Amino acid sequence: MHDATARMNLSDSDRARAELERAVQGGDAEQIARAAMINVWPLLTSHTQLLVSTVSALDAHTLQRYPVLRIVHPMTAVLAGSSRSFKPEMYSEHARTMSAEEIDFVVLTQIIAYRTNGDVDAALLYAKRLSDRIRDVQHESRDRLDGPRWYFHHQIAATYLAAGDTGRALQELGTTRHLARLSAQPDAERAALGRIALAHAARGALGEAELALREAQGRPDPTPAHASSCISTENVAAAIISVDRLADDVEERLTALPAYESIELAWPLALLAKTRMLLAWQRPDDALEAVRLARIAHPIQPGSLAADAVHATTIMSLMEADEVPHARTVAEQAAVRSGVLTRLATVRLALREGDVSEANRLLRVLDQDHSRGPAQRAETALLSAWLEFLRTGALDRQAVAQMERVVHRRDNRRLLLSIPRQLVDAVRAGLPGERIGAFDAAVGDHARVEIEPLPDLTAGERRVLGSLRDGRSTAQLAADFHVSPNTIKSQLRSIYRKLGCSSRTEALRVAERLRLLDAADDR
Repeated sequence: MHDATARMNLSDSDRARAELERAVQGGDAEQIARAAMINVWPLLTSHTQLLVSTVSALDAHTLQRYPVLRIVHPMTAVLAGSSRSFKPEMYSEHARTMSAEEIDFVVLTQIIAYRTNGDVDAALLYAKRLSDRIRDVQHESRDRLDGPRWYFHHQIAATYLAAGDTGRALQELGTTRHLARLSAQPDAERAALGRIALAHAARGALGEAELALREAQGRPDPTPAHASSCISTENVAAAIISVDRLADDVEERLTALPAYESIELAWPLALLAKTRMLLAWQRPDDALEAVRLARIAHPIQPGSLAADAVHATTIMSLMEADEVPHARTVAEQAAVRSGVLTRLATVRLALREGDVSEANRLLRVLDQDHSRGPAQRAETALLSAWLEFLRTGALDRQAVAQMERVVHRRDNRRLLLSIPRQLVDAVRAGLPGERIGAFDAAVGDHARVEIEPLPDLTAGERRVLGSLRDGRSTAQLAADFHVSPNTIKSQLRSIYRKLGCSSRTEALRVAERLRLLDAADDR
């Protein structure tokens, strides 16, 4: 790859610029790439535009030998979602000629490249490798005040966030912020605080998110090296806070979100904020269009935050658009490696269909997930109360108390839009008289969902539905029940309409979920 006679310079930005400019004047591509490589950190942090313009002028053959430089090339981001995306590899013969500092940056490049390409599993693998190097391979330049250690932890945290592991992301970001406070780089702490705000917002810890966001925006303006990332991160965190609280500035916050094709880390959460508000405005078709455009623009890997956000918002949007069978298909396809958002949306779908056994199973899984944040725990409590109401027609004292807590938290304003009216009435009936006024004021006119009764099938329709399991033809059913084939066809059409399906197979599947076949057998 190259020799190791020149060591990587992780400090002295003036010298780094002078060395790169001399190499550019000399005109030798290899010397230019080498000067950029050994000075990449001070150039990135202090002379970003010079580094980008220099790398942009290098030929592809030269850049192939310097994968770290490829990460700052403008085309790398543009091609992230295509078959030509940048997938850096480090071969053993190359590694033998590299310094420890250079290997750190190559691994960092692998983290960023694979995460940007949507391959979160590979990014996690390299994030662990960098963490191990930080622990096991010591070199003084990494830990200098103007060194890159804070940025290494920052990118490791970003990878956990992209995987949906907000708890581990916050742990890494805590380290990032401590290091950033000591850093000589003016925007290091702002970058860390913005990501902390975003991780808290994703968990629904909106007070913590708001505090971190306020601190971030009180720091100096970010430098060109981190401006795009800082601004988009802060805008997305602010939008989530505003949407979940149904704040007065929500339209302004949504306008500031990055475009659907953005490759910034926060794009799945930007999608989540936008679609949540569109559903609150009862615009499910617009929400579905936003999801569709995001899916076209980004590779989606199972087990990632992106997949969780896309699947959850798709299921919720389809339900609101009265496309329940389609929502069910998406939920079934997303069941493997589903995240907490998708599981919550699937529980809501099961409750909407009256499938209490499936809702109960999924809620037990959610109860065992200790990674849930405050918003997910509040929604789990809401759905658990909904399940109990479907089972018994009433709520016990514990469920009433949980629901009262959910209603009174201003961070749950958006959630109130999805509380069934009958459930609100059940909570109200279980409250002491002196607390009803405050409860009514908190609920306001938010509760607008209705728990729909089970499909009202006639005796003949129940009989035909129960007989579909035997696979008998229309003619056979007509002969068995002593009616005309047209009567059977009419009853089937009515069954399909009432169950929201279009075939015998779908009718049986819906009937099993709603326990209608048991009722048919009892007849």
